[in-house]
Amino acid sequence: MTQYGKRTVQFSITPEEAPALVSRIGEQMASGVITLEGRSIEIDGFESIGISLKRTGDKLRARVKVKFPKRPGDAGEAGGDMDDSDGDDD
Repeated sequence: MTQYGKRTVQFSITPEEAPALVSRIGEQMASGVITLEGRSIEIDGFESIGISLKRTGDKLRARVKVKFPKRPGDAGEAGGDMDDSDGDDD
């Protein structure tokens, strides 16, 4: 199945949980599916996978973003991203 756009999952974790999260994502990449917070993202054909951890008080905001190629014909059009749940412009 060809995927287009990007998929993003965000959630809070403690700083102590961060190393295990990164390790778990790496292990899941080998299987071809990343599952976080009850959401599964098949990564076949991905262009990039980004993991960001941002400190918010005593917790971290974890964000995992998987980008896929743009849909043919969508170049330069707004709204080409699917399921961009984080609401930012990147």
